[in-house]
Amino acid sequence: MLEACPMCGSEPGLWQYSETRDAPTTKLVACSHGEAVGPQIQDGGNVFSGCLLYMPTEDFYRGRIVEAINYWNSYANAMTALQRKNRWERAQVLRSKAR
Repeated sequence: MLEACPMCGSEPGLWQYSETRDAPTTKLVACSHGEAVGPQIQDGGNVFSGCLLYMPTEDFYRGRIVEAINYWNSYANAMTALQRKNRWERAQVLRSKAR
């Protein structure tokens, strides 16, 4: 089972990549949300406008499917836990200011 994208909550997908037709393939899990998010660069810059994990870094590329899934799920769970912790801490500060 793949965890939802920890950035935008979209469904992830499993991909294979190869530099050439005869080269070995690497596997990765990436977010499926490729539509524009937020403000866009208007000067023709080479920046992707979808979710940050639609085109993840090379760290996500693995030799085996199970390794790619484990990496994605570990990353997603760690990021979700960090967001939950930071939001809880921020909410405590806001609650203390409201008193």
